[in-house]
Amino acid sequence: MIIIANNYLDIIDDDIFNKILGIVADLYEKDIKKVNKKLQKVKSLIDGLNIDIEVDYVDYINYYINYYNIYYCINKYLYSRYPLDNVVIVLRLQLIVYYNQHDNTHTPIILQSEKMRKPIYLDILREIHKLYMKQREILGHNDKRLFLENIIPVEESEYEYYKITPSPDINYITFSWFP
Repeated sequence: MIIIANNYLDIIDDDIFNKILGIVADLYEKDIKKVNKKLQKVKSLIDGLNIDIEVDYVDYINYYINYYNIYYCINKYLYSRYPLDNVVIVLRLQLIVYYNQHDNTHTPIILQSEKMRKPIYLDILREIHKLYMKQREILGHNDKRLFLENIIPVEESEYEYYKITPSPDINYITFSWFP
């Protein structure tokens, strides 16, 4: 007796067919888990980011970008790479922690970010927000919002001011903001 089959599925035993479907389902399940993990990572990276768009009467588009309570006021695309690699952000707080009357010196509070290998401006904005949160813990007050105006490379002549120990593979930057 000759069996004519329209496709290979007609000649496969039910047990083998179920086994194949189980393997395919497992592969899809693994892929879905990988994609979900990647999406969760992206979600955590942009959590707190808000971009509002406004078109004025001359069809000029205004973008209002903020990361939590820090408004991004820099004329660079948020997702473009910062020109320097291996960046550490430094912030010197305007607060005297320890004043030595004998030597007429004080010890400032200097905050530093983690080293960023090849940052984009969004990475820098996130790290500045982390520094702001550390500053808030130390000073105990909460500014309603801050406007990030500029990112400034720290010159070697300023290393002492920021209490930086020079490292040849790190580029130090600071920033200006206003309430």
